[in-house]
Amino acid sequence: MQYNFRTANENDAPAISELLHSAMITYCANSGVCASMLEAMTEDIAAVTDRIRTSHCFCYFSGNRAVATITLSELTTPLKLSFSDKTEHYLSQFSKVGYISRFAVSEDLRNEGLGIDLISRTTAFAREHGLEAVLLHSAVSNRTMVEFYCNRGFVLIDHENSRGYPRGLFSYRLCKDNVTAG
Repeated sequence: MQYNFRTANENDAPAISELLHSAMITYCANSGVCASMLEAMTEDIAAVTDRIRTSHCFCYFSGNRAVATITLSELTTPLKLSFSDKTEHYLSQFSKVGYISRFAVSEDLRNEGLGIDLISRTTAFAREHGLEAVLLHSAVSNRTMVEFYCNRGFVLIDHENSRGYPRGLFSYRLCKDNVTAG
């Protein structure tokens, strides 16, 4: 099947919202996390539209159906993600990082390579735009996602429980020694 890759526009918000809600249900089940603990589960179309407007939201589409999505936000103050001395020490190395959020692939298309491609395209985009690292959070109890990120070159930096479940902060350094993401 042929998929169309592109940057999302505001008209795509309903399709992206539908994909995210569906994917987050699976994420909750695989993580042992209640849906009420995830910000993505309470997000409305206006919030998705705002994120499309203010960040880099990349998607694969099959016709008008969003089948995979990822958002990259640029952070010029990485220390805002610091929640421990260990994290603060790590983040103090960087002045400009990217933060991945709302990563989702339609359940019927998982293990087809779309997620790997999105991560690879996103880290390449970040490198091209002068970012020093890409960060993301994921439930450490979700072994599938932890393994997926680690297999793409992300490293678990630290974890915390501020949202009611153990969330890991993962980092992918964008330097000459780290030339591929997947």
